[in-house]
Amino acid sequence: MVLDIEFIIYSSILIGSIIPLYIYRQKIFSFAYKTGSMEVFIRDVKLHLKKDHYKINFDYSIIDKTADEKDIRIRQTIIVEDLVAQYFNYEYLKVTQGTISKDKLWTTYEEKSKSNSKTPSDWSQRRELAWNRDHEKCNRCGIKSKLSDSMNIFVKEINDSGGYNVENIITLCSDCYRVINSKNHANTMATLNLNDKLMVFVES
Repeated sequence: MVLDIEFIIYSSILIGSIIPLYIYRQKIFSFAYKTGSMEVFIRDVKLHLKKDHYKINFDYSIIDKTADEKDIRIRQTIIVEDLVAQYFNYEYLKVTQGTISKDKLWTTYEEKSKSNSKTPSDWSQRRELAWNRDHEKCNRCGIKSKLSDSMNIFVKEINDSGGYNVENIITLCSDCYRVINSKNHANTMATLNLNDKLMVFVES
């Protein structure tokens, strides 16, 4: 079969125009093919996690594992997803908490510390004592939070004869509380405050 000379010429021109596009695609289509400073992203993410979630020992091997990904947005998003998953899967062991000096307790403290399905009337005082004892920080990840934003769980559950004594009260941030009580892992990870905070560092 003999190819028409015009066909050969047009095909050669077409191929000749496509090759530069392929070679320089990163510059030509920069609006869709994002690159940027991974160093700044990694620095900011590590500083954030070290400052706010210092109790969790994050593994940053995902950074090297994604080195071949050319699109910075995709790579950074994968890194964020991995770190959030580590945060979610961090093994947390509930242990008896620190005590409070007796001079800070009130006359009905012991009586109302006993296990009861009904929350004691002085519950807000007990929460605040535990929060102050923990230096206003989450017992699981270490982030600092306001008393109004903090959550509580018990070392020994109330329905398992646990009491309302301060040593049995654990202070958590809202994220860690949601992680511990999560029934839908994927949904919980996607909606954590940590996920939103880390995504801020991703190239726009």
